[in-house]
Amino acid sequence: MGRQTVTVMMTCFNRIKYTIPCVRALVEGNPNISFHFIITDDNSTDGTKEALEKLPYQITLLSGTGQLFWNGGMEKALDYALTQAEKTEYYLLVNDDVSFREGAVEALIERQKSASDTLERKDAEEGNNSAVIAGATSDTKGRTSYGGVKLLSRHFARFALIEPSEEYKECDTFNGNCVLIPKEVFFRIGNVDSVYRHSMSDYDYGMRIRKMGFMIYNSAGYAGSCNDNDIAGSWRDTTLKRRERIRKKESPKGLPGKDWYHFIRKNYGFFPALYHSVTPYIRILLGK
Repeated sequence: MGRQTVTVMMTCFNRIKYTIPCVRALVEGNPNISFHFIITDDNSTDGTKEALEKLPYQITLLSGTGQLFWNGGMEKALDYALTQAEKTEYYLLVNDDVSFREGAVEALIERQKSASDTLERKDAEEGNNSAVIAGATSDTKGRTSYGGVKLLSRHFARFALIEPSEEYKECDTFNGNCVLIPKEVFFRIGNVDSVYRHSMSDYDYGMRIRKMGFMIYNSAGYAGSCNDNDIAGSWRDTTLKRRERIRKKESPKGLPGKDWYHFIRKNYGFFPALYHSVTPYIRILLGK
């Protein structure tokens, strides 16, 4: 495989122990790729920004207020990428807590090329034959933690992770931990939805890609490792008091009602949005 050009977009906040190894692993583990990083540092106080500035890589650093969270930081990074006339072939969405395997991005590119060739042979609609690849990650126990996602219902927000495999499996959306997007798709889709603060933005972005007629496929293997968010201490923790669970649910990293309603209303409709808006509170009241 010849040398490829990839623009990586990510956001970080006070996770220097993850951010720096993540950037290094991408560059050092994929020698056939020329990387450009667009990173939003959301006003870190642990030296992340200074450490990034010292790395001998092509990095564009953007600054946040400390209140951008994932969606705000990614929106800023994507906005910069969308306004630049970069000579890049692929865009890569990355979470900085992914420990990438050697050759992971090179493998994603090979997968993307193969999938796109297959689409062309099937006489796909002109302009929509470039596939997006959702890179799967595993947790410390070897189980799939993030990656491509299948919708289990057309009317309710029910999802299932798609396991990595050599077989091409169509995904309806994805987690934003590791997603390879060809240039022509990236500029057609545009930026993430600014309504969200932290979560659901990646699902929404992936569902928009599918609605615009582009395919999303699973990766053949794990791109890296990344543990899923722990339920303990979150709004889903049934050991917490109801008032505390509601407070955590409405926090930016929980399941804030406005964001959740917007996601369901936009992607499923009005009545499913009403249903899903009340069910989390019912769960909390019932201690579930």
